[in-house]
Amino acid sequence: MHRPLRIDISGATIARVLATCAGVWLWLRLWHWVLLLIVAAFLAVGLEPIVSWLDAHRVRRGYGAPLTILVILLLLVGFGYFAGASLKHQAHLLGDRLKAAQNDISERLPPQISALLPHMDDGGSIGSALIPLGRALATGLLSIGIAFILALYFLLDGRRTFEWFVAFAPPPQRERVRQTAIEARQAVRAYVRGNAVTSVLAAVFMYLGFLVLKVPAALLLALLVGILDFIPVVGFILSVVPAVLLALTVSAWTAVVVAALYVVYHSIENYYIAPMVYGQQLRLSSLAVIGAFAVGAELAGVVGALIALPFAAMYPTIERMWLRDSVGEATVRDHRRIEETDTH
Repeated sequence: MHRPLRIDISGATIARVLATCAGVWLWLRLWHWVLLLIVAAFLAVGLEPIVSWLDAHRVRRGYGAPLTILVILLLLVGFGYFAGASLKHQAHLLGDRLKAAQNDISERLPPQISALLPHMDDGGSIGSALIPLGRALATGLLSIGIAFILALYFLLDGRRTFEWFVAFAPPPQRERVRQTAIEARQAVRAYVRGNAVTSVLAAVFMYLGFLVLKVPAALLLALLVGILDFIPVVGFILSVVPAVLLALTVSAWTAVVVAALYVVYHSIENYYIAPMVYGQQLRLSSLAVIGAFAVGAELAGVVGALIALPFAAMYPTIERMWLRDSVGEATVRDHRRIEETDTH
């Protein structure tokens, strides 16, 4: 006679399952706000030196932090106000020129090849193909705007909030948590500072080049260069395509020169500017940059792509501080040696 199968499930196990389900549900509902909080924390870390400098010069943090955020937002709003009319006109011009370029390409291609290309026979256009990119960029910019407001609260009360979370760690581990946070803050600060500097320089450099070459929609193209420069590797490719297409409406030689300007600046940025402004905290190989960007973009879109690099740069710190026993002392030492070399 077979005994009936009996399964005993304790109340603690049921509670853990329910807690896990609740955590997954909360993450699915709130993940975009979690990302905004991470971006806000990154911005706060990047702006902390300014607020600390103001505090050292008798502008208290309670006034210096709102003043810093307000000045940045006013600069962005002021730029949008004064350049808005020009950007709107140039956006229409960009769409018309891209549509004309698409029609010209369609007429020159053999019918067999045109039939294989998407959006050629169904009335689509290059401009409409760029609409998802524009929406993604607009969403990212709106998220950054909200993150600036949240960053203000981190600047005002971030230290106490951090200590509150550190208190959850076991007392023997708290000093290691603080040290990890200090090194992670250095990586984030280098990332924010470096991205801001390289994006502004890229926009200014290309804007001057567009003006000299008389490329249409110079301001819009330069703004696009500055925004997309925040996106590693892929941003360069995305920004060069519309610029070259518009330059073709001037002449083939102008298009060649514009492409050459992109290549020259990109080389200067990668080999001279970036090492100076990023410092040693973000010495990542191109493969690591592309991998981090791809994972971040797949998991969380534009915002995920923007915050992926600092997390990738934090890994050596986490490995050295927390995974040394798991991966082995030799592995940590070899990884450190490889990071400090100039080639990858």
